[in-house]
Amino acid sequence: MSTISIDGLKYAYKDHEILKDVRFKVKKSSLISIIGSNNCGKTTLIKCISGIMPIEEVISIDDIVLNKKNIKKYSRNIGVVFSCDCNQFLFDNVIDEITFPLSNLNYSKKEMHNAINNINKLLFINEILHKEIWELSKVEKLKVLLATALIHKPKVLLLDDILVGLNSSDRERIILILKRVIQEMDIIIIATTSSLEDTIYSDAILVLDEGIIKYSGTLNDILKHDGSLTKMGIEIPVMMDMSVKLGFYDLLDKIVLDEKEMVDELWD
Repeated sequence: MSTISIDGLKYAYKDHEILKDVRFKVKKSSLISIIGSNNCGKTTLIKCISGIMPIEEVISIDDIVLNKKNIKKYSRNIGVVFSCDCNQFLFDNVIDEITFPLSNLNYSKKEMHNAINNINKLLFINEILHKEIWELSKVEKLKVLLATALIHKPKVLLLDDILVGLNSSDRERIILILKRVIQEMDIIIIATTSSLEDTIYSDAILVLDEGIIKYSGTLNDILKHDGSLTKMGIEIPVMMDMSVKLGFYDLLDKIVLDEKEMVDELWD
């Protein structure tokens, strides 16, 4: 069982403190959402954890501390996907894109074949494996980026606001895929977002504000701080707010985002 630990992470750019004192630890495979308003430091945090930013000695994965000496060993335990855009693709076709990390790790042809089969079973990408990147829909491109990040079997997957621009159906499809990835790969997923709707399937939520983790817990725990969330610029969806209020009167025992589903729950 993997563990990631962040103890007092700080990062400043041109004398501006972006991350002041970030601390948290994840001890088991799970989906952790980090939510905050725009420009609160979410992307910087992902870059620090991934090793892209020059941070040392305060982040570790299974006791492998991120520093210059361990960077290659540490990086093998990380997969990362940023908001889906074409600039992330290095190749014109899907199969070359997905196998590129394996080439860097000196996988044999047989090992590559097995890895492709495994990731195909996990993400259901057989129909797009031999397509060109430009032919893909946005959600298919996202699947390719996830496959590329996961194919070398990292222990931690970092996702930076990857659901932006997807419709509600595609968002739910991707979240359910991530839950299956956790179950099948025994992996920790840390995903940033600015939307509370994206956190509904999370095992835990961390609220990032002014460079620190201000609140943590389940979605219900976080929603108890609705006033503070609003001041931070985090919008609480109407249906989510209604779910919480109905819960106070024991009329609803879960968060419901769909209006029809809520009606069904109340009349059941």
